[in-house]
Amino acid sequence: MAVELSKLMEKVTHMDITMIAGEQGLSNMVSWVHMIETKEASTFLEGGEIAFTTGIGLNNSLSILDLVENIWKNNAAGVVLNIGPFLESIPQEVIAFGNSHDFPVFTVPWKTHIAEIMRIFSYMITKSEQANLEIAAAFKNALFFPKQEELYVVPLSQHGFNLNWNYYSCAIRITQSLRHSISQKRLEAVCLDIDNHLQHRKYKKFAIFYNENQLIAITGNYTEENMTCFTHDIHEYLSRYLQKNERFYISIGKSTKSIRCLYKSYHQALSIQNFLQNQKNSSDLLSYSDMGIYKLLLGIEDKDILEEYYEKTIQPLITYDLKNDSDLSKVLWCYLKHNGSVKDTADELFVHRNTVNYKLNRVAEILNINLSSLDTRLQLTLGFMLQDML
Repeated sequence: MAVELSKLMEKVTHMDITMIAGEQGLSNMVSWVHMIETKEASTFLEGGEIAFTTGIGLNNSLSILDLVENIWKNNAAGVVLNIGPFLESIPQEVIAFGNSHDFPVFTVPWKTHIAEIMRIFSYMITKSEQANLEIAAAFKNALFFPKQEELYVVPLSQHGFNLNWNYYSCAIRITQSLRHSISQKRLEAVCLDIDNHLQHRKYKKFAIFYNENQLIAITGNYTEENMTCFTHDIHEYLSRYLQKNERFYISIGKSTKSIRCLYKSYHQALSIQNFLQNQKNSSDLLSYSDMGIYKLLLGIEDKDILEEYYEKTIQPLITYDLKNDSDLSKVLWCYLKHNGSVKDTADELFVHRNTVNYKLNRVAEILNINLSSLDTRLQLTLGFMLQDML
């Protein structure tokens, strides 16, 4: 993963490297290093690199300002200019450009070996990426193999995650049109960008990684207020970052008492995510603390019990509607939401009361129930709630 530019520079202060412009960009995240000597070579940048140049490719058609501008246009994190036989001095317009665009520009004398600076930067970035991979692997083990504590307790402790902290699990699903998951390559890119954004926002003790078709974010030792800020930052970023045909759902499980319970928070987040996707509204962010009565259903860990209950309540009606292209389940749910009021149901659906009564009688026949019973209506309501979660 990327490393903040200021942290990289702290490791090479002894190498006579000087910042001459763009100080406001020191918080940029650096993903790798790259030698750029020509305008054409700048197009190879993928974004986030720190570029190095000796000026050997400069000529009458390419000035140092042109090269710096092209490096900036290709989303580099900054540039290091090697002062020497090919680049004797830095024009004032380069300094002005760096300051006006918050684009860090550094100089280093010819006697200093830029290869050594690149080696140090590469090592730090690689080490950071290795640490993130180890943390992600340990958290995956905590989620999917919670009883095998040797797979995650020690590795996480070595990286500063305390065993007895509270933890939150956050599931992020990104879909395209027709609710298809985005490609694996796209998911990896989004994961990297969110991670860089959160690090830029100075969040500590978190990990974000991908698993199959979704992203998972884990936070350690966060208050509920901290977690709210964390998830709202992700929400705000994705709202700006994603393409028009992409939609996302963010769900947050309950805070745990220790790392050993993290898998419970994760499964809660998955259930809440299903709820978000099944709900017919615009909500795309939901936390366990906001689930109301649904918390009772989330607390049932045996999913077979939930599925059996759903199958014995409203599933036969759902199946009937699919086979006969009818809307009996829609009428029933509206009737239940209006506390058994036929009038209010008819008003919402813009139909006659007799139509509602007819369809409710068909519901009673198909399900072999008595809709005048409060207990029956409660059972059916729970069935619809389970439909939103399964």
